[in-house]
Amino acid sequence: MSDQNEQRTGTPDTPMAETPAERGERIGAALEAEAAARAAEAATPEGEAQDRKAHRGIAIAAVAFAVLLIGAGIAYSVLAPAAEDDSIEVTGTDAVHSTDGPAENNSDTGDGNGGNAATTPTPDFTMTTSEGKTLHLSDFKGRPVLLNFWASWCGPCKSEMPAIQAAWEQSGQDVDFVIVNMTDMGGESEEAAKAFLAEGGYTFPTYFDAGNSAATAFGVTSIPQTYLIDAEGNIIGACMGAMDESVIAQGIAMLKGEATTAQ
Repeated sequence: MSDQNEQRTGTPDTPMAETPAERGERIGAALEAEAAARAAEAATPEGEAQDRKAHRGIAIAAVAFAVLLIGAGIAYSVLAPAAEDDSIEVTGTDAVHSTDGPAENNSDTGDGNGGNAATTPTPDFTMTTSEGKTLHLSDFKGRPVLLNFWASWCGPCKSEMPAIQAAWEQSGQDVDFVIVNMTDMGGESEEAAKAFLAEGGYTFPTYFDAGNSAATAFGVTSIPQTYLIDAEGNIIGACMGAMDESVIAQGIAMLKGEATTAQ
């Protein structure tokens, strides 16, 4: 007797097992019958209505998925450049960038941020001296100003301090240095700032933005930032990030009317 017959041998109490071929034929016949039944059902008015509903659901899902992909693309195109711009602000630039256009043709009101704030006239704010006296930025109008925002916890800020000190010693008689500590930003305090200045032997004029007046006026969200303000109170240049001696020299020359800068 063959192996196949042996596999199909059973007893009256035990049904014979299916061979793989027989099982495949049975499943195939069942699927064909189910498909025929679905086709017959779809041919009825009720079936056609259900079919249209199913297709509408698929179409809606496809549109929703497409919208999701488009939204993701738009989000990336907006957020990715923003992240890149932020990294540029943090790491700094190697040149002072002049602002756009003369004062009479500039309609910016001073609500911008960073190097994009081509603001004329300069937004005003209040600050305090080391002795607690309150001043306004507008109090310096009539002389060119190098305005710098910093904090003692900021590494790039600290790295530019020796160059600022040297520039002030050389040009402080021609340009007012308004070095503003961003007090209350990122845990900064007036005490920490004064301790850092004393330890480094820095003697340039330092002011404190304890009330966030300067941060609000200039939209400061990253430091260091430096602005060049002419004697009429207009911003003529800006540098986002730590400056070295050559960058500061370029800015001083602009303030003194001795040179222009690359856009």
